[in-house]
Amino acid sequence: MPRLSEASRLRRRDDIAAAAMRCFARDGFSSTSMADIIREAGSSAGSVYSNFENKSELVRYAASSALRDLIARVTAELPSERTPSSVLLNLLRASADRTHAQTLVQIWAEAPRDPVLAEVAQQSTLELRALVAALLMPWCRENASISAPPDPDVLADAVLTALQGFLVRLTIDRDIDPEVLAGRVVAVFLRP
Repeated sequence: MPRLSEASRLRRRDDIAAAAMRCFARDGFSSTSMADIIREAGSSAGSVYSNFENKSELVRYAASSALRDLIARVTAELPSERTPSSVLLNLLRASADRTHAQTLVQIWAEAPRDPVLAEVAQQSTLELRALVAALLMPWCRENASISAPPDPDVLADAVLTALQGFLVRLTIDRDIDPEVLAGRVVAVFLRP
């Protein structure tokens, strides 16, 4: 049997991770078994287990892949003027997929009981926080002359908290339009 190229192997890992995310969104994290993921991926158990040792490793990979995708979408679509509101709006729009929102909320809900998920949630939050702070650093420098200069770390915390609330709301309120909600959340950031 011919060996897979590295690019093919990575594509296969991404396909399996995407199948896992669909299962988690549909059936819940704790109710999804590796057999469910194998079935959803349309793969053999050997193929899945040759890529991932267990569900925890698969979740870590899926979460880091989702974070990489989010970072790529956010940075590709940022306007030249990076204000707290523009960065937040791009994050909200890039995160408006309900399936991903449901999966993230489930991972966060399990994190207090599962050390692996807690590590995944903490690491992805820290990485995203660092990105947001870096994106806002030039704006903070430009506005340093005001009486209370903005702190990029404080702003990053506010942006991430708004993002997390947005994702929870998308999961709970199935009738809300993500674009309308994003506009409402960002409007608060525009007020003096």
